[in-house]
Amino acid sequence: MDGKTSGVNHGAIFSSLVVLALVSVGLTLLHLSPAVNNLAIFAIAFVMAGLVVAQYMGLRLEGAMVIWIVAVPVILFAIIVVAMMPDIAHVHVPFLEHKG
Repeated sequence: MDGKTSGVNHGAIFSSLVVLALVSVGLTLLHLSPAVNNLAIFAIAFVMAGLVVAQYMGLRLEGAMVIWIVAVPVILFAIIVVAMMPDIAHVHVPFLEHKG
């Protein structure tokens, strides 16, 4: 081993994380609707989490099993958040309504 990282530019990843964080904070100054603002901030947070996982946690070099071990809980969490959103936001969603 020669001690070099294989094409990894930690400075660029860190800089992009800082820029994305500033963009997500700056979105609040645009006075968008709350739904659009939250969606944009969550999308930016998802990209940032992907950068951190891929770069600093070394998942780019792992096999498919580790990727699935990470992906399945993320998907299940997303399903739970979507299912609980009407209760949290007090919004009526017709297709989630219980008919019985």
